[in-house]
Amino acid sequence: MRRALILQGALGPLTPLYPVFTGAGFARPEETDRVDVLPELVERGDVDLLVVPLEGAAPATLDLIEDLLRQRDGLVAIGTAPEASSDVILAAFRRGFSEFIVSPATPSDLSGALARLEAKWARAPKGGHITAVYSPAGGAGVTTIAVNLAHALSVRKPPGRVAVADLVVGLGDVSTHLNLSPTYDLGELVRKLDRADSESLHSITVSVQEGFDALTGTDDIEIGEDVTADAVMRIMDLMRSTYSYTVLDVEHTVSPRTIAALDGADRILLVFQVTVAGLRKAKRALAMFEQLEFAKEKIVLVANRVGTSDVMAWPDVAKALGRSVDFRLPNSFQLVADAQTRGVPIALAGMNGGSAQALIEAYQLLAIRIMGQKGFTPSAGASIVTTNGTGSGFGRLLSKLRK
Repeated sequence: MRRALILQGALGPLTPLYPVFTGAGFARPEETDRVDVLPELVERGDVDLLVVPLEGAAPATLDLIEDLLRQRDGLVAIGTAPEASSDVILAAFRRGFSEFIVSPATPSDLSGALARLEAKWARAPKGGHITAVYSPAGGAGVTTIAVNLAHALSVRKPPGRVAVADLVVGLGDVSTHLNLSPTYDLGELVRKLDRADSESLHSITVSVQEGFDALTGTDDIEIGEDVTADAVMRIMDLMRSTYSYTVLDVEHTVSPRTIAALDGADRILLVFQVTVAGLRKAKRALAMFEQLEFAKEKIVLVANRVGTSDVMAWPDVAKALGRSVDFRLPNSFQLVADAQTRGVPIALAGMNGGSAQALIEAYQLLAIRIMGQKGFTPSAGASIVTTNGTGSGFGRLLSKLRK
């Protein structure tokens, strides 16, 4: 039975809400005005849900709750306020809150929030989370997105470390984007894969900054033959057991190792640009994912380099793709170019201005979504894709590739 702790006044009168909690599998919640008891209760595992009033909350209180959410897997928080202010909601989500409801809460609003939280708990994968960043077209900004998403995840300080892994053989750019000169790379890991463990993986990856590592791609074309689908799946298993979050920079060519990376990931960011060619390739990629029997919820559509000069309206883009775009990353050419020249994530490039801040905030929101939705819920009738690559869609597409 789950347990909820309510900071005084967060939900308003509790009597009409008790049946909602018990109906959702919670014990009768407790209400307190003592913030100082939270760390001890969380450490003992006595709390699964915190309900916090955001209006007038002291910064120290919100800082404490943010730290608790980062430190304990499975702990979630609902923020409340008398009005649904976008600034208040966004600030709460950036601190790790999972839900927001207007107070005093109605049974209907609370029931909906608890149902969404239960779905989140149910679909959380075991071990670390892996996000694959993929585009069917070269030059769409996959490496830029992979590096900056990994950095945004690390800034939120999850339990454990975050890694970006470059699976591109021969032409990988992660090392360039982060100004790295690694002693070892993907090729060395493949050579040692039979005896690799978390310790040897740490000796091969490069520490970019606190909590953030990089596995750089290999320039050795010959070793590319050994980067098979099986090797990719074994590398992903190793990354999953070593890191809380891994972001994969995946090759745009369709090959067994590309399919293995997409198949084994918990979530795929399908990156495209809003051009006729970009939309056609994105639609073909979606068709391929359907052949692979990937759940629709596994795929996040990301439009990159979005600008005011784009000629297609978003309803037309959604109609062309058969689904809505999930994220739009604004075009900030100067910021991206400057960050790449310096070899740092864009958030550390030191540029100000509206477009720069908009892009940085977009990556923060993307990281919040990844952290808030660690797994995915298969749609009705969909096969669950396993990390060992034995899903029927994976085998069927590989058989087509071999023909």
